Amino acid sequence: MKELYLCGKELDALKKALDSIRGVEALTLGNALAENIDFPLDCLKVDYNPKKIDITELLKVYFTAVDPYSPPKLPAKSTAVLFKSAEDAMQIEYYLRFMQMRGAEPAAALGELIVNDSITQGRETRPLLTLCGKLKSFTAL
Repeated sequence: MKELYLCGKELDALKKALDSIRGVEALTLGNALAENIDFPLDCLKVDYNPKKIDITELLKVYFTAVDPYSPPKLPAKSTAVLFKSAEDAMQIEYYLRFMQMRGAEPAAALGELIVNDSITQGRETRPLLTLCGKLKSFTAL
């Protein structure tokens, strides 16, 4: 069993979407602190079985639910992916680089999740505003 911590605005919709995915064992809403982030984040702890679902599949669902290109209104609602192991860090950073370099709109919808993000100036590359860090602590709500 592994853990991934997904932070941002649309956590209730994300929880609903992840709840039906094979390999996701438990979902817990809470607040998290990370080593390189100076403020607490609203967070969804995802307990998953890596033999049934890959971390990149979880990230695909996550980035369908949240807008990683728009700044949050409150720091606690920042888009962030937190991890515990160095193995996860490498996979997450690789996926974030992919998101930054692709320069296209996110995939359409997953279930009831609808992405309301569009490029206004043709196919320009948008800055990715997703934080990434090692988890310091998690408090369930």
